[in-house]
Amino acid sequence: MNFIDIGNTTIKIKKWSGNSWQQVYSTATPNAAEAADYIRRNESKAFAISVVDSAREEMNKLMADHGNSDLIDWLTIDQIPAKTLDYENKETLGMDRYMACLGARSMDEKAVIVIDAGTACTIDYMDDRGVYRGGVIMPGISLWEKSLRQFAPALPSVERDIPMKWPGKSTEDSVRWGLTGAFVSAVDGLVRRYDNLASLYVTGGDGDWLARRIERSSKVNSNLIFYGMKKLVESRMWFS
Repeated sequence: MNFIDIGNTTIKIKKWSGNSWQQVYSTATPNAAEAADYIRRNESKAFAISVVDSAREEMNKLMADHGNSDLIDWLTIDQIPAKTLDYENKETLGMDRYMACLGARSMDEKAVIVIDAGTACTIDYMDDRGVYRGGVIMPGISLWEKSLRQFAPALPSVERDIPMKWPGKSTEDSVRWGLTGAFVSAVDGLVRRYDNLASLYVTGGDGDWLARRIERSSKVNSNLIFYGMKKLVESRMWFS
């Protein structure tokens, strides 16, 4: 059984193998047809979520053209029990946000805060009863850097790190404070607004990097979304 996570930049396909996750395929999100072809050629059932509508539509078209529409089962927000969602306009909630929280909650008995440090950085909260309470969506650190390069090209490129001294005593250190320092400070400040007894989890492409710099200790797990999907699928099988 395969699980597919279609993010803003990358499509990842993983399968649960015994007691761990194995990544079997990965490609850039614009190559959605190639990912669908992988599933079709392997004739393996897949459960999927997507935050990119065009990628999902492209995969559905290829599968339909080859008579394999039944191979991909899309997990959608309307499959989530309403009592576990404290969120207005739930149809706009990205499944990746909910799944990451559900994945963290499946490994912890108490409330969880989940930072997903990807193209966008989300900071979400699920309480100790498993109710998703909402969160934050902000640009990821790579978008901060890209924006500054694009709109202030005269500024120097700098390493992604926080200077030892405050305030910055050079243009390079000033930029580093304005990028890495500001980003990490923003994340720290937002995390402090949540339950300080909740377990903090970090995932996403920049998860390892961010976890080493934020003020609270955290558990880094790159598979939270996949654990969440697995939990939802197992729950559906149990109650069906």
